[in-house]
Amino acid sequence: MYRRMLVVSILICALGIAPGCTPKESTTPAMTKAVLSLDWVPNTNHTGFYVAADMGWYAAEGIDLEIQIPSDPSAALKQVAYGNTEFGVSFQEEVTVARANDIPVVSLAAIVQHNTSAFASLAEAEITRARDMEGKRYASYGLPIERPILGELMACDGANIDQVEFIDVGFDAFPALVARRVHLAWIFLAWDGIQAELLGLDLNTLPLYGSCVPDYYTPVVVAGEKTIAEKPDLVRRFMKATARGYEYAIANPGLAVESLLRASPETDRVLVTRSQEWLSPRYQDDADRWGYQRAEVWSEFSEFMHSNRLVDKPIDPQKAFTNDFLP
Repeated sequence: MYRRMLVVSILICALGIAPGCTPKESTTPAMTKAVLSLDWVPNTNHTGFYVAADMGWYAAEGIDLEIQIPSDPSAALKQVAYGNTEFGVSFQEEVTVARANDIPVVSLAAIVQHNTSAFASLAEAEITRARDMEGKRYASYGLPIERPILGELMACDGANIDQVEFIDVGFDAFPALVARRVHLAWIFLAWDGIQAELLGLDLNTLPLYGSCVPDYYTPVVVAGEKTIAEKPDLVRRFMKATARGYEYAIANPGLAVESLLRASPETDRVLVTRSQEWLSPRYQDDADRWGYQRAEVWSEFSEFMHSNRLVDKPIDPQKAFTNDFLP
């Protein structure tokens, strides 16, 4: 009976519901709340985040992380920039525009080391090089960057962008291509490219990486200058757990995708699995570590955007990105 009463007393003290029982110091470190704002619905670009959350690696770093899917991705960048949310997913072109407009956002890591987008067409359209795009219909997202990128690619092959008809389809570029409303669409190979394979569609693709268009990081992990200045230890711990998640996804694509599917069970399992297999070796690619960013990539793409009047002034690349928080 004494032992039972002692056990009950210990449990009451442990729960903190009896006076005089609360210990002076907690042995459990306080968790820091933080928010990660995605750029889109959960997909294989984000697998490393979900692995790190699923494995408890953010919690092990003392971070209670909330992953949000913003209703307005364009607003998320400003929220991150001004420290209203701590972390986000964006793109080098968006960060460049932000920096040129004095919005204090910084890229912390390249999620994918090289550009994995491409201009794609159904094989029946017989577009095998940029010159073949003349006289064709292009599914436009309505983004300012599209014409300069496509124009540069075509100019390198002696073709004229003015000979392409832009059809505004919003964000339904791939469906418009599949429905044959257009001849050409700008896609991500890790997602729409895999969907095309699953649909049995034969695509011709002209990848941007390795072309005359400067390489750029898409997507990237971002934070605001305010967060970096005021919470550097949080940023370091967040990046440590995040890098661990992506390193796991690189080594174990089949296992890593399960973490993504648990977070987003409505996603097509076959599509996500095939996408993960394709993307995992490309996260780090030829860099010496995941997330590493090169100054020349930022500098060259900034000059490209400025020369094409996508920004009013060139940015300082050294302020736009940092590798300092990579483990």
